[in-house]
Amino acid sequence: MMMNNLEKLVKHGCLGFYDQVEITEVFAFLPDKTVINILTIVVAENRGEANLIKPTIVSEKMIKLNSLKGWIFGINRYTKLIADILTDFMELNTHNKWLASGKELLLGKIEYQEPKFVTPDELTPINNILKNNFWNGSYIAEWFDEEKLHFKPFLDNPPLLQELSEKIQIYCPIALASVSDRLGNIIFQVPITILMTKFGHSGQENNLQLKMAWHPEAKPRPLRLNCEMEHDQLIAGYFSCEVKDEITIIPMNHDCGLHKGIVWDDKNKLILAATRPNAFIRAVSFGMGIVEHEPRIFKIHDGENKKEIRVGMLHKQRNRLIGLPSSKPEYWTQERLYKDEKEILRKGRKFVQYKPNPNKDTHELALNDLRKLIHQYGEYGVWLWDPYLNAHDVINTLFYCSFIGAELRAITNLETYSESKKTSKKEQLENQRNIFNELESNFYGLRLEFRARIGNTGWDFHDRFLIFPNTQQGTLAWSLGTSVNSLGKKHHILQQVDDGQLIADAFIELWNQLDKPDNLLWKHL
Repeated sequence: MMMNNLEKLVKHGCLGFYDQVEITEVFAFLPDKTVINILTIVVAENRGEANLIKPTIVSEKMIKLNSLKGWIFGINRYTKLIADILTDFMELNTHNKWLASGKELLLGKIEYQEPKFVTPDELTPINNILKNNFWNGSYIAEWFDEEKLHFKPFLDNPPLLQELSEKIQIYCPIALASVSDRLGNIIFQVPITILMTKFGHSGQENNLQLKMAWHPEAKPRPLRLNCEMEHDQLIAGYFSCEVKDEITIIPMNHDCGLHKGIVWDDKNKLILAATRPNAFIRAVSFGMGIVEHEPRIFKIHDGENKKEIRVGMLHKQRNRLIGLPSSKPEYWTQERLYKDEKEILRKGRKFVQYKPNPNKDTHELALNDLRKLIHQYGEYGVWLWDPYLNAHDVINTLFYCSFIGAELRAITNLETYSESKKTSKKEQLENQRNIFNELESNFYGLRLEFRARIGNTGWDFHDRFLIFPNTQQGTLAWSLGTSVNSLGKKHHILQQVDDGQLIADAFIELWNQLDKPDNLLWKHL
């Protein structure tokens, strides 16, 4: 079954005209001299009469990471005939061995994944490692490293993977850090070159259009176009027809919504082109402002001196609209969608606004929201980052994690604590430890480490975050808007950030710098 599917993908004139493949292997020498596969990408190409390229190390020198002793990385590239690579795939699937270059790369436990279509969309993560997938799209077949036993150092320390990814990209455009789930995998990419397509707006009413041209060597065959428009979880428009001409008009009655188009080859049962949900701009609002000659001037203290600030002033004028405005019914729908989304975000605690209320214990309400997030996403770990974090705050949050052995981490900045003549930093540190040590608890299932920035170690920080480093949705993070001990007591916003991995990377960088006995506030494993 596997070989039948792969042979169909590379069949002459089906998706393209392929005669060779280009193979890029990112590999590593382990301290015990074992050579393992980091990532291998095999790309079907039409290279004509070009001679085969023997395996060549494309990196000028082997790649090393300062914080991963004994590992050496390299990038190998070569080409093979289509028939030969199919034999290699059979060996891979049957015996779990990769010998395409003539030398074996050690693999983990491999599981074959049936071919999938990848749209040419820059937001699709796997396009960060595929080759030139920005025309019609590609099919990929993939052999997945199920256990990833060799990659624990990277999965436990994401900045390490980012460092490796950046060094690899000096030699080839493989953004490995954006697809950590692909570590150890082998990917077979078959770009669709049998035709060229372009979806766009027709310029008339709400209609869309498909432009299509066959490869000069291709024999045109019947294709089918399917296009749907979705808005407000309703299918607002749908169109299907046989594609016969270079330009196909796609009539749509509605002016709002996301459209998605697919060109289907019914003979071979394959997608030849597809788009992710898209929308077109129908109207643009712009405004003009007249600049005043006279600026606003005021002075602020700058050390012992005063600094003059000048702010240019504008007269705001009425906005003008170019294009067609939304209909009245659409205006009311958008208003309702905004309110619905706001309520969904609040219930999911992706965006919650807290306002002090003398009739409610808003502090406890805010703490409960954090505890619910910890219960929802904290199965494998929760990290808390707050410059004013103290022992009571940790107990009121991380201690509520119900998952046995979940990796709980917390960082505070002892420099932010008030220091009086009676209490030194050292004494404050001891006081915090005593709160944990004197806590009446059996600490069942607790795995927690609390570190403090003291003196010049690490760096000063201000923002407060709740981080979940390992969830089914990847790395997630929330900005707290205020310190844990102030939650709900004053106006602040709890909001999920767009890229939790970036926050987690910054946390890990500081965490590693605080890995010293003097910075350990309390630990229980």
